[in-house]
Amino acid sequence: MFRQKAFTLLEVMIALMVIVISLVAIMDSASNSTWRASYLQEKTIAGWIAQNQIALYRAKKTWTSASNSSGQVDMASREWEWKLSISKTDDPLLRRLDVEVYLDNDDAIKATATGFIGKL
Repeated sequence: MFRQKAFTLLEVMIALMVIVISLVAIMDSASNSTWRASYLQEKTIAGWIAQNQIALYRAKKTWTSASNSSGQVDMASREWEWKLSISKTDDPLLRRLDVEVYLDNDDAIKATATGFIGKL
């Protein structure tokens, strides 16, 4: 008298497919979030290093013609490389400071910063 109603095989397969697609989307989102957090952390630290190099050069209060220098710094338990380029500007009393920051053993620029220093 009571007729039992059950899911058909097709309905079960469609439900499983929806679950699998949802799980894949969640895992992809979590993976992207982890990658973005790491990327933003690297960019932030590299930006600090670039700004630090400009501040250190300004603190020396030395005046020089166009030149280049580079070095390494340890920050956030990682080795970073920086390159400072000093170039002349149209104003003879002003020099432009360009800094590029890389992770050690990586050719990709993680951050750049530009500053200026005037002759006192």
